[in-house]
Amino acid sequence: MTVSLLGDGIYFVAIAWQVYELSNVPTALSVVGLAWSLPMLVFLLVGGVLSDRFDRRHVLIASDVVRGLAIAAVGVLSVTGELELWHVVVLVALEGAGQSLFGPAFGAIVPDIVPEEMLVQANSLNQFMEPLGVRLAGPALGGVAIAALGTGEAILLNAGSFVVSALALALMRTRRTVERAEAASVRRELAEGFQFVRANVWLWGTLASAALGLLLFIGPYEVLVPYVVKNELGGGADDLGFVFASGGVGAVLAALVVGQRGLPRRHMTFMYVTWTISTAAVAPYGLATELWHAMAASFVGGAGFTAGLIVW
Repeated sequence: MTVSLLGDGIYFVAIAWQVYELSNVPTALSVVGLAWSLPMLVFLLVGGVLSDRFDRRHVLIASDVVRGLAIAAVGVLSVTGELELWHVVVLVALEGAGQSLFGPAFGAIVPDIVPEEMLVQANSLNQFMEPLGVRLAGPALGGVAIAALGTGEAILLNAGSFVVSALALALMRTRRTVERAEAASVRRELAEGFQFVRANVWLWGTLASAALGLLLFIGPYEVLVPYVVKNELGGGADDLGFVFASGGVGAVLAALVVGQRGLPRRHMTFMYVTWTISTAAVAPYGLATELWHAMAASFVGGAGFTAGLIVW
């Protein structure tokens, strides 16, 4: 999982840079993000049902194979100079479908691997490695890899991470014996899942809040920050990687603090308050950009005035 998360962090930077190399407009990256999200949303519940009906290791390996092939195709087409935007849209949609299989199966397989008394430590380790890989080390490595090797080569590094993940899963042994599914249909199981969510206000409320937060923060963050870095600040892929990695520093520090001190007593309130603050943090990105433009304009204007005095 650690290697796979590191690859995801590389991909986070590489796919944004690749799309802006193909079509330097934010709409293009928005379409790619939508192509990745929709299949994941559609098949996520199906992935949960499959993880209950089949050996979870096999579901995870299938997910790694699908995602690895899709990302490898993007990398190969990029390296050979044949990549077009529609290729990216189709292939990331396939990657999103594979991701929908991985999430539920990975969350459910942890109790099959570790003893019950170690579940808290195991989940804490996962919560620590996720920001470390996806938000800190991965983006930084991705930016450096693009600058040193090229965008397609960086994407191929991510494809290789799925190979490592699949091999590790193939060597893994779990304590769970696969039980044959009952006669209940997939439709019935999905309906039961919806009924359970609807019956718990905290659950559907959290899901609705997460959807709104992702819409207002993650979308602008993933689409517009790369555009600003590349086109308005004149930065390279390595700069973008370090910008994304700086957010990972805060995530890792927060994970360490929570891991040491534990959750506060009113943990749901704490979660919603911190979530609101982090979502509202998208505003300073816009303010910082405008401040940068004002400083640049002031510098250019001052330099022009000085030059005029010298000529006079």
